[in-house]
Amino acid sequence: MDKLRVVNMLSTYNEKENIGPMIQTLAEIGEKLSQYEFVTLVVDSHSPDGTGDIVREIARTQKNVFLLETPRGLGISLIKGYQHAMNELKADIVISNDCDFQWDPQLIPTMLEKMEAGYDVVVPSRHVKGGKDNFTSFRKLTHFVSNTLLNHYWAGIREIKDLAGNFKAIRVKGILDKVDLDKLNVRGFVIQSTMIYELSKTGAKFIEIPAIFGARRAGETKVGFNTQFIKDVLETIKNSTRIRLERSAQFFRFCVVGGIGFVINTVVLRVLAEVGHWHPAVASSTGAEMAIISNFMLNNFWTFKSSKFTSWKKIPFKFLQFNMTSLGAILIQFVVIWLGVHFFGRALYMFYYVFSVGLGLIWNYFMYTTVVWKTKNKSAAQLQV
Repeated sequence: MDKLRVVNMLSTYNEKENIGPMIQTLAEIGEKLSQYEFVTLVVDSHSPDGTGDIVREIARTQKNVFLLETPRGLGISLIKGYQHAMNELKADIVISNDCDFQWDPQLIPTMLEKMEAGYDVVVPSRHVKGGKDNFTSFRKLTHFVSNTLLNHYWAGIREIKDLAGNFKAIRVKGILDKVDLDKLNVRGFVIQSTMIYELSKTGAKFIEIPAIFGARRAGETKVGFNTQFIKDVLETIKNSTRIRLERSAQFFRFCVVGGIGFVINTVVLRVLAEVGHWHPAVASSTGAEMAIISNFMLNNFWTFKSSKFTSWKKIPFKFLQFNMTSLGAILIQFVVIWLGVHFFGRALYMFYYVFSVGLGLIWNYFMYTTVVWKTKNKSAAQLQV
């Protein structure tokens, strides 16, 4: 059986003091994990301090060390790095990290254990029990604004709590290779939260493990109040707003589809109740089933098109699942209308119907997003160790 290839991807800019020790540390970890094939990819932004030259020298004697030079910008570097790791180095797992040792590479064995346990994205986190950072007051404030206010609450990226770290392990097959990296228009630190969001759309199963974010071993931090910092803040605001609008658009489409279903349900209800003299509870349930057929087709090919089913072998099963989850809404309609007619009379059956539809709308959106067009991370987003 071939070994899984793990590409440790290090993003660097002026890290000549750290790059050698980090490559050596990764090699030592790889020796202990003989079931994997370890490869190191250094993605350097043409560091003027000679970081790239050091890597070239190391690569002459270590055949599993590679250098990729990119324009400056963390987002640009990581996007090109992920593409290179998949397309050129044939990675099975990509572990991105910095090389200043603030994120401890000794967590890699634990990260790979979690991958073996079935998780697709493993994130060392400062925000779970046992995690910690060494931030200054200014850095704590900026991290809170970016990580928590903008990305967690505003953008709604809640698959994990720590959205700003570069250290993460990602499965390639069916996860990273589903992300359209060419369409990611980000340049700075916002790449971190953007990747989590994009990975969540693939159905990735996430887990966070506690990590202590320590001090740099050597060199100077790239984070500070400067022009690049301001650009990063503006890009974060722009990107988190884009994600919020994208997610809001999905709910808007859901409401439109629901409106069409409401019309179908109402017409069938009125015809069967007024012309056919059916009991309103039975008539509304029949109309609801007609609406379900319409809702399934429109939701699959429009509302949840990023997760749509195209296989004709899978569609019948998913339609059955859709019907089963929608039974809750039908049951809500039946019970509310039956009780209304029983206790307050038939004359107000349309009022009971409209009220029951409102309750059913809430039920359906919850069930569609967590069961039918679910992503696996919904059930694993908050898992911790």
